[in-house]
Amino acid sequence: MHVISCNGGDDSVALIQWAHQQALSDVFVVSIDTGWAAPGWAARVATLQNLVERYQFNWVPLTAKASFQALVTDRHSFPNQKFQWCAGFLKGLPLLAWLDKHDPACNATILLPKRRAASHAGVFLEEFIPESEHHGERRVWHPLVEVNDEGRDLLVREAGFTLLGHRSLECDPCVNSLGTDLVRLEDETINKVAQLEEAVGKPMFAPASTGGADGIRAAIAHARAQTAQGESAQETSFNMGCGSPFGCGL
Repeated sequence: MHVISCNGGDDSVALIQWAHQQALSDVFVVSIDTGWAAPGWAARVATLQNLVERYQFNWVPLTAKASFQALVTDRHSFPNQKFQWCAGFLKGLPLLAWLDKHDPACNATILLPKRRAASHAGVFLEEFIPESEHHGERRVWHPLVEVNDEGRDLLVREAGFTLLGHRSLECDPCVNSLGTDLVRLEDETINKVAQLEEAVGKPMFAPASTGGADGIRAAIAHARAQTAQGESAQETSFNMGCGSPFGCGL
């Protein structure tokens, strides 16, 4: 049993295409609704489902028991780069619950679309984790570990997809989103963050990480000012903390 944890980004598409080309059998592609996706992301997920079913893989849609908004409201605070508790609740728990139901003997292999070339933090990524504590001691496999960006892009095109050119938007924004990732946020997303900030009385992004900006709109204004001045806006990092074991953003 091969279980692909699909986050919807370019790397996830590449992994699905790779699995098809390798003629892997007994493949289950798990997609989790975190309740914090970007506007229009559901259309991306539907297109992925069509690809998975065309390849005669099994499509498994899951929903996090509690949405990002509910978790933040309950805790009266946002996760941050030091205390990244969100992915465990939004991604880990629903996946583990499904695995325990459908693979009680823990024989499944979990496939993640992580690559060494994706970031400096991934340079020491191993192809296999024999027993992953985040997946009920099941084996984790990173089949694309040696694939460079050009190889990833080719797989995406072979799947019939246009490259996103940015991370998965299954959670948008992410606690690790800064700089260029904030600049591209749509009004609907900005408003949902602002409303949640008002509800809990705290900003999503700590002022220390946004040049002293307090609140999502101020953080975006700071990022835009950096871009206008020709400064390099900080890119999103998804090889930190809680999201890394689940391949968040890929």
